Amino acid sequence: MKHTTKSRIFKILSFFPNRFGYFLYHFLQNIGSNSTFDKKVHATSNTYKTVTRILKTNNVDIEDIRIAELGSGWVPIFPYQLILEGKAMHVDTYDINEHYNTKEIKKLNQYYKDKYNFDIESKKKYPLLNKVSYFPKTDICKGDLKNTDLVLSRFVLEHVPPNIIREIHDFLFSKLKSGSYILHLISPSDHRAYSDNSLSLQDFLKYSEKEWNQIQTKFDYHNRLRLPQYLELFKNDFEIIFFEHDIINYESESFKKFKKLKIHNDFAKFTDQELMAGSINILLKKK
Repeated sequence: MKHTTKSRIFKILSFFPNRFGYFLYHFLQNIGSNSTFDKKVHATSNTYKTVTRILKTNNVDIEDIRIAELGSGWVPIFPYQLILEGKAMHVDTYDINEHYNTKEIKKLNQYYKDKYNFDIESKKKYPLLNKVSYFPKTDICKGDLKNTDLVLSRFVLEHVPPNIIREIHDFLFSKLKSGSYILHLISPSDHRAYSDNSLSLQDFLKYSEKEWNQIQTKFDYHNRLRLPQYLELFKNDFEIIFFEHDIINYESESFKKFKKLKIHNDFAKFTDQELMAGSINILLKKK
């Protein structure tokens, strides 16, 4: 679906009351997805490998630790992988929305049942692995994190307003025990370009804040923060012990598309590398 069509649909949905708007949003996302369940597992497995690589490089072991996930997404594949493959003790997953689907979770249980022996918590609304606790429609700042060793987010922060990111990290700093870690995987590029290759991955940087807010909705919100802005948000309270990002390939089509853009003055202070830095991964430690 072209980004213009999707944007128009989201704009229409944003005028409906939340309950009805999100019902239609879920319906359209489900029928519009061209990803099979196997593809979803494979994609999440790649993310899991990235997470374990970063943690291992920095001498962090997920075995027997308690993990909090910020943003649960649509299917709890990642918590299952952390527990069944990584041997994490427990995963608490928080989401301000409620996107889980019983049918998809049953597929997930069936997918893993032959390889792993595990128990299902059947008394809850969703038939989840019993070491997964799901907190839908719940701000993580309402959570009990005193025993949490690691907080993880996957492609969530780019969809969170900067002031809320600050609030979340103030809360995490106040509640996490000393020596706890936070790992964020961030996708700072214009997500409309994923379904429309005529767009640059930085296309949305040509707009003013006012113009961009007229284009996006609550269903596809993107804060457009650049790499230095993320680092600035975290550096005062937490020790940044690791970060990485994509490096510019000056011969790529992506760079050629980027150079054709007229970047808005709001982003004029950033270098090309700072504007284009994608796949940002940041590991924080409570000082």
